[in-house]
Amino acid sequence: MGTTMQSSFQPLRIDKAPRYREAAYQAIKEAILAGQVTLGQALVEEQIATELQISRTPVREALAILQHEQLIAPRGGRGLYVRELTREEVVAMFVANEAVEPFLVRQAALQATEPQLAAIRDAIEIGRQAAPRGDIVSSLRSGRDFHRAVGVASGNEPLTQFVANNEERTDLYLLSYGLVMNVEGMEASNREHLAIYTAIAERDPEAAVRLSIYHSQSLRQRLAELFTRSEDLQEAQQSVAVAG
Repeated sequence: MGTTMQSSFQPLRIDKAPRYREAAYQAIKEAILAGQVTLGQALVEEQIATELQISRTPVREALAILQHEQLIAPRGGRGLYVRELTREEVVAMFVANEAVEPFLVRQAALQATEPQLAAIRDAIEIGRQAAPRGDIVSSLRSGRDFHRAVGVASGNEPLTQFVANNEERTDLYLLSYGLVMNVEGMEASNREHLAIYTAIAERDPEAAVRLSIYHSQSLRQRLAELFTRSEDLQEAQQSVAVAG
């Protein structure tokens, strides 16, 4: 049996009714990706609506979107929970992004606008501020924002959304099973993101591709536990399944 969801949401303040669904969607997603909703907690529609101080309809619609994005899923045919991704799924998503991102950074280097470059810089700044605090949630958000901003600058919306969805689910897995980086790892990612940005800003597609590949390889080293089958990780997954 899953545990009842603890209070994870703050009331929403929205001026226009049509925006309730989008605001509820963002609030629930942020809570999930910040680790405020854990694997064993049921996402109770009525409780979320009460905490957000909105009706149940936009909450129901938001949960349907999140289920479509595979961040949440039914468990045993009863209720919705944060989706329990497998190690194999996450590795496959990581490899898929490795194949796509060199193309995106190349295109970004060829055509990024000044506002798009500013968005990439802003994403890096979030990570720069998060690392000294050991703030893994903000650091992961920085990485997601960085890769999405690069994708937007590439001009390819389908691939951008593909990468962004994979980044979200990978981060969810890392948070759920405690496979996160230390301060040094966060700072290394920030340096690598900055190097990629610099190549893009200097309109050097070959350097951007090379640095993107290096970043993926370095990230594999920092997340070595993810790519090495370990008994501890398998036991953690089994414990979560039993608890649920």
